[in-house]
Amino acid sequence: MPAFRKIILPLIAAIFLTGACLGGFGITGGPLPTLAPTVIPFSTPTAIPATETDAPTFTALPPTQTVTPTFTVLLPTKTSTPVFTPSPEPIRQTFTAEDGRQLVGYFYPAWKPNAPVVVLMHQFQAEQAMWHKSPLIKWLQNWPVPLGQALPTQSADGLLPLMPADLSFAVFTFDFRGHGESLPADLGSGGFRTHANEFLMDARAAYQTARQMPGVNPSQVIGLGTSIGADAVVDVCDEGCVGAFSISPGSFLKVEYGPAVRQLIAAGKPVRCMYAVNDPPSPETCQSVPQVDNYKIFAYGGKKHGMTFVVLPRKMEADFGANLLSFLKEAIQ
Repeated sequence: MPAFRKIILPLIAAIFLTGACLGGFGITGGPLPTLAPTVIPFSTPTAIPATETDAPTFTALPPTQTVTPTFTVLLPTKTSTPVFTPSPEPIRQTFTAEDGRQLVGYFYPAWKPNAPVVVLMHQFQAEQAMWHKSPLIKWLQNWPVPLGQALPTQSADGLLPLMPADLSFAVFTFDFRGHGESLPADLGSGGFRTHANEFLMDARAAYQTARQMPGVNPSQVIGLGTSIGADAVVDVCDEGCVGAFSISPGSFLKVEYGPAVRQLIAAGKPVRCMYAVNDPPSPETCQSVPQVDNYKIFAYGGKKHGMTFVVLPRKMEADFGANLLSFLKEAIQ
């Protein structure tokens, strides 16, 4: 027993002392000792060296659903096609031959739509301006006379017959190259035979251009020409051409008139050949083809040539207008 006391009593005393120090067990006593705060000295932070992992990283977001844009096709609004309003006044027209030569022509509209068109081809060393002096153009156009008066064509002094009131022809004139307004201004020293192939190209381009004019029936093109033009209207009368009227031809463009005419009459196209008896080689040229139903020859006295027949009314043969009108009607029937 004395030995146990020696062990237990010091142990109990130690426990009480510890609790007193900790303020526990409800033991009152003096204030606890105040401890001085610990001061941590300030030092400049040391920079941390950057590493690859220091760079900001971006996480790719999954692509959002893309929407393909749709477009609504708008139907074109109704546009009004310009309406061609014809006038008897000429319209200047430039056009190009197949070799690139630029030519100048004038288009005279008919008063009614889908009209046949007459292409006038002048002779060598003349120009289309001579046709403008002729009564032919106004007569062919046959625009209604003011107030509906039925009068003979005053510009021809009554030498041309009255055109039927419902008949109207468009007219296309042009200058062969080297003539009038068509370049070059000078063909050089060569005559018409030297430039025969070029003149044929001009005539072909004139036919084609006339077919494309507004208000024209492209399948009813008619040629009327004098001298080299008298040959050209026949030589290139192919697509759209329905007939040819030759005044003073002579195979001037190195194409034989006879065989060219035979091809046309065999195709059912009317041809007329007109000459003065003292104007060679036109008589022999016209007579190289026998007359048939759609090929007729008109011979007159004297030695008039080409445009002399048609430019001045006083030089116009009395039956020329009636013969021409009969031909025109046959060509478009």
